[in-house]
Amino acid sequence: MFVPDVSWYSSTGAPDVHGPRPYPMPDLAIEVRSPSTWVYDIGAKRAGYERRRLPELWLVDTTAEKLLVFRRSKPESQTFDVALELSPDEALRSPLLPGFALALEDLFRPT
Repeated sequence: MFVPDVSWYSSTGAPDVHGPRPYPMPDLAIEVRSPSTWVYDIGAKRAGYERRRLPELWLVDTTAEKLLVFRRSKPESQTFDVALELSPDEALRSPLLPGFALALEDLFRPT
């Protein structure tokens, strides 16, 4: 059972937060780099999400200021057959979130 840093469920897939755990696989999982788990996140955890049919995974590499996106081009795709590496000068968009766009420079801007 994986617990991502952020989970997103479509309105039809949202679990009952008062219901039993573990919750079902989300539609989107987001993992943010931490020194103790990054190797696990980009390796075994990414592979596990893929095996469990997660539609889309975002891996936020705060050190390299990159966002790694893994998704399926079609729901029936057996693997993450789309892989993107986005830089701060790009925008993140997802077919799961029509109308959503995030300028990555805003994500990686120092606070």
